[in-house]
Amino acid sequence: MLAVIKFLSEVWSIGAESGTNALRRQIALSNQVGILGAMATLPYQVFYLLYDIGVYWAVFSLNLVFVVFYLSVVLCNLVGRHSWARDLALLTACTQIFVVTLLIGSAAGVQLFYFSIGAVLALVYSRLNAWRFWLQSAGIGSLFIISHFLFTPTRALTPVPSPYVEIMFGGSVLGVLTLSAVVAYLYRGAIDQAESELTLNNRKLITLSATDKLTGLANRRKLDETLTLEWDRMRRNGQPLSFIMCDVDYFKIYNDHLGHQAGDICLQEVASALQGALARPGDLVARYGGEEFAVVLPNTGAQGAHQVAETLRQTVGALRIPHVPEQGVAFLSISLGVSSADQSMLGATPDKLLRKADEALYIAKATGRNQVVFLPLRAESANAEG
Repeated sequence: MLAVIKFLSEVWSIGAESGTNALRRQIALSNQVGILGAMATLPYQVFYLLYDIGVYWAVFSLNLVFVVFYLSVVLCNLVGRHSWARDLALLTACTQIFVVTLLIGSAAGVQLFYFSIGAVLALVYSRLNAWRFWLQSAGIGSLFIISHFLFTPTRALTPVPSPYVEIMFGGSVLGVLTLSAVVAYLYRGAIDQAESELTLNNRKLITLSATDKLTGLANRRKLDETLTLEWDRMRRNGQPLSFIMCDVDYFKIYNDHLGHQAGDICLQEVASALQGALARPGDLVARYGGEEFAVVLPNTGAQGAHQVAETLRQTVGALRIPHVPEQGVAFLSISLGVSSADQSMLGATPDKLLRKADEALYIAKATGRNQVVFLPLRAESANAEG
């Protein structure tokens, strides 16, 4: 049974591999109308064969033609004729119900399948004009009224005798309910899949909007959000917060001499080293801009932040990336400025913590580079800074 369901799901997905979600749903639904319409015809065909094929030869032969048309719906979708497939599915179903009811009479209940057609009418179009919808709905309603009230057993060309007509009526009712339920279930599944794809795409967009394209690290926007978030958490919980600013030493010279491609590769290697050196999941390393990087260290005081900065410096140095020989330094290095804050600094802000770390970085670069400089963000200086 599962194999049959899997096979059917693959068949009615034919032609729905591309396009908008609405178009893919239209294609799948028109395929479903065609396939389910052909399947719903089979029980009636079995009855005609077993009871008296001579009497019901006309309706049996016409049903074979309708089955061919139903299966042609899938072929139309396969070759990209999606509008043809949709219209062919609806036209075949409406015509078959009308003709079969004319032949065997309304007592068999075949006309009830118009309710299934009406149920999927608004769903089978990717874009449906309101006037067209109401016009088609009125047409389906008119076909049902004509079939139900005019094609009585006394007027039928080849009526089904009792008690088989009662059994056939019950089968028709069951078929209508089953078809409507199956189509609704499948359409609901298509909508759920579309919503899942939309959610996944939104998550990807959110990730991309917070990621630096070159290095794969968090970008400046994500850095600012995280720093503000951790600052608020520090104020609530009383835990210290530290911030590190990093700068690749003599990077402009490196970039000018070796080219921008080499410079990009260098930044990627440095970014990977910085990321790998952070042990805690809650720590964040981001590209601040150009050759500058920043690190947010929640629940980390001055001593711990200084140790982390020193680890970062040594990790980048261990890469042993050759520098420009004329510069007088053998390998690439970084300078780091560190600052920390705690709950006692009432007048401080995240921006002041960042500026203090940047001030420390400036001192590190001005006094020899390839070193760590720490400057505390004191309460009095926090209040004094503007």
